[in-house]
Amino acid sequence: MKQTILIFAMLCCAPYLMAQTNTFEEKAAIIASRIDSITTSEKSTLKKELKKIDKKVEKNEMTSEAAEIEKRKLASYHAKRINDAVFIEEQKLQALIKNKVNGKLDINDEENERNRPLITVFEDENFYKDSISGLEVEKRFTTQFVFALGMNTILNGGDYYGEGFKVNPLGYGELGFTFKYRLKEQTNLWNLKFGISMMTDDIRPKEDNDILVTNGDQTTLEDIGFDLKKSRLNNLSFAIPVHLELDFSKPQYHKKTEQTYLRSQRGFRLGLGGFFSVRTHTSQFIKYKADGKDIKRTEIHDFNMNRFNFGPSFYVGYRDVSLYAKYDVNPVFENNPEDINTLSIGLRLDLN
Repeated sequence: MKQTILIFAMLCCAPYLMAQTNTFEEKAAIIASRIDSITTSEKSTLKKELKKIDKKVEKNEMTSEAAEIEKRKLASYHAKRINDAVFIEEQKLQALIKNKVNGKLDINDEENERNRPLITVFEDENFYKDSISGLEVEKRFTTQFVFALGMNTILNGGDYYGEGFKVNPLGYGELGFTFKYRLKEQTNLWNLKFGISMMTDDIRPKEDNDILVTNGDQTTLEDIGFDLKKSRLNNLSFAIPVHLELDFSKPQYHKKTEQTYLRSQRGFRLGLGGFFSVRTHTSQFIKYKADGKDIKRTEIHDFNMNRFNFGPSFYVGYRDVSLYAKYDVNPVFENNPEDINTLSIGLRLDLN
């Protein structure tokens, strides 16, 4: 038994010990790579800026003398950036070696910790480390995990549906992934978001003893004839949502390098768009008591509901949380003489 416990403990510790060694080698390799890339990156930026100045001279927007002065300033500026950035990386390498000697491999990165999102799901896919500042910079194309929960209510309707349907406070749910593309390189404001979601909605008759019944190609609400504890219609759909998102997050500022960088979902956000969905499952659930026992019954049927749906959707919020609403343009039932439509309102989380 003792040998088993010892082997189990060694197996648990082995990955940790290996991770310590790999951590030092990986961090040293990353620092070395940054030092090598700093000069290339700065020279590439300088080259682009010099070309812009040459074009201004060609268009007579700047004199040759003024251009030469501006070029010398830019060269001096980027040379200083290279020296400062390399110095920072050399300091990190010295600290890494010192920590290795002292048996400590943790290097504090206060800027990254302060600017990291509260909850991250796709951190490795959505961020990269800047070769100069060492900060985690958000990529232009990112992925989010989406979760929404809220109210489901039926609009319109008339005498055909009797007392109609309840407003269900927790009758709508959504779970999915979205892909976000920043439309402009230098600003967070304009973003295209699209993805795939699994949507559920729960429709409940206002009268406790009513159930949905199909009569040919029409569907009606009818009293079942005895007391029910629960009666609801559950739907499952898969949807493709598309939104134009306006993100009013301000650029972040890095004091050491005096650089600004983009980070989304740091302020107010607004999304306008719509969705297209396909209903894949419908079932009616009822619960009642008989002979002192709780009886549960589920009927799987399409109830003449529209298989396809589409409509507008909207969200507005702050950081990761927003108020979300969507409206189903297609009526719930295909052939009923009076159309009813679904409106869903709830809270939505978009997590990087």
